[in-house]
Amino acid sequence: PGATSLDASPRRSSHCRSTPSSPSPSSTTSPLLPSPSPPPLPPRRPTQGAAGAASRKQGSTAPAPRCDYSEGQWVRDAAGPRYNGTSCGATIKGGQNCMANGRPDTGYLNWRWQPRGCALPPFAPAEFLEQVRGRHIAFVGDSLARNQCESLVCLLGSEFPAELVLDGGEERKFRRWAFRSHNATVSVFWSPFLVNGTEKSSAPGGPDHNKLYLDQPDERWAAELPGIDVVVLSIGHWFMHPAMYYERGAVIGCHHCPEPNRTETGFFGVFRLAVKNALREVIARARASPGREKLAMVATFSPAHFDGEWDSPDACARTEPYAPGEKEMLYMDREMWRTEAEEAATAAAEATVRGSAVTVEALEVTRLADMRADGHPGAYMNASLLAGAGGEKKRERVPNDCVHWCLPGPIDTWNEILLQMVKRWSDASS
Repeated sequence: PGATSLDASPRRSSHCRSTPSSPSPSSTTSPLLPSPSPPPLPPRRPTQGAAGAASRKQGSTAPAPRCDYSEGQWVRDAAGPRYNGTSCGATIKGGQNCMANGRPDTGYLNWRWQPRGCALPPFAPAEFLEQVRGRHIAFVGDSLARNQCESLVCLLGSEFPAELVLDGGEERKFRRWAFRSHNATVSVFWSPFLVNGTEKSSAPGGPDHNKLYLDQPDERWAAELPGIDVVVLSIGHWFMHPAMYYERGAVIGCHHCPEPNRTETGFFGVFRLAVKNALREVIARARASPGREKLAMVATFSPAHFDGEWDSPDACARTEPYAPGEKEMLYMDREMWRTEAEEAATAAAEATVRGSAVTVEALEVTRLADMRADGHPGAYMNASLLAGAGGEKKRERVPNDCVHWCLPGPIDTWNEILLQMVKRWSDASS
């Protein structure tokens, strides 16, 4: 109930965390899809973006020291967001418009991320659009990619007109906005596996599990790479669903295996292959647009925050962020983060070896997202809550969304970091 077949639905994500066959340090034993050992923190190694910035800025002022945005704390901020559920209501997917759906508390809007040892400036629409003037920025992935894309459009639209030039329909799978003031384009491409795949469906007669073809690119977005300058890849939650995995037409593994007599391989190895192959595709297709420098980023895993049952009134009812050290990150969330950080670093090195014009970075948001259990729509994923005494909302047992983020909300911070990364890349490439 309350979940769409094409979203990282709250119900399914909660289920995957509670079933015995969900990933654990010992659950992925296939030699084809080996499970990594319990992960340390993601590596703080420089990527090709750092090396590229140093080499391409010869004869000019050196770029500012790189900031590690992955660790820090949330601090109170009275300024509040640049937009709201009314001013940007046409852009925000209904399920993430928490204000319009009657969420009574607003304290979740008054926090800023303070990285450890450096500063993160507030989002500046004019500065962002100036950095991407004449360029195309694309978000590719699942519904969290769409969530971040809509956040960016709302932030930019707070100062500059955003024209919707491609409407993806009710599910908003493919949408595009033009900012004609700067000849800039923002797009979102639905691709929950990054590689080619058939998605499970709740429709009658639809497939009850995913099928991933790891050696095949998803041409719905890959075919447009020559015209894309900045691409943000964002996946994760769909890999927890039952699935069969294929390479060269043969089954190489499965998760919650839907076919009999199959050995469980888990999804960690497949998740790594999907990120690796998508980044390789970006680097390889850069040859189709020679002389056009590109920035490829992997937005690291955004954890869910179900506390108890998915339809409990308090599934994600927290109203403040966690303090540093207050919450231990789950094994799965840390592993997804580590995988993406490592694959971004590997792809950056590969781009350098190939002499590619692609800069590869990890947009590391896992830690800061993990601390924001207060920022999800929860029960306010729709406006169906009944009015109670005194005009208060009656919190009955209804579906909760503890996966996606309210807009405005914490995910706006993803785009504050994105601005700083784009700025470094743009300064270096120019």
